Amino acid sequence: MIQPLFVRIRDLEGRYLSGGAREMVFCDDIQKAIVFDCRREHIDEQLEYLRRAKGILLQAEPVDPKEIHEKCDRCGHLALSFHMFFDGQQYLCGKCRDSGSAR
Repeated sequence: MIQPLFVRIRDLEGRYLSGGAREMVFCDDIQKAIVFDCRREHIDEQLEYLRRAKGILLQAEPVDPKEIHEKCDRCGHLALSFHMFFDGQQYLCGKCRDSGSAR
């Protein structure tokens, strides 16, 4: 299995790609940047296409895995931030959320 490589997309001015599926914009706030799975989403190929076909120069900036992983407050399991759930008091992995039982 190939280890995913997570990236943020930056323009030549150093702004990060942010927003949603309907409207993507570039901003200076790294906290609003979209994190992409470079391999699964073929980011390198897409950036190369934009460069060749449209003349748009963008770069992929690696994301430190520590930035996108969270620790489950119940079992201690590490998971990607977007796979964790906040119940109003604690962060839970999918298994602990689904079990509904307290430890």
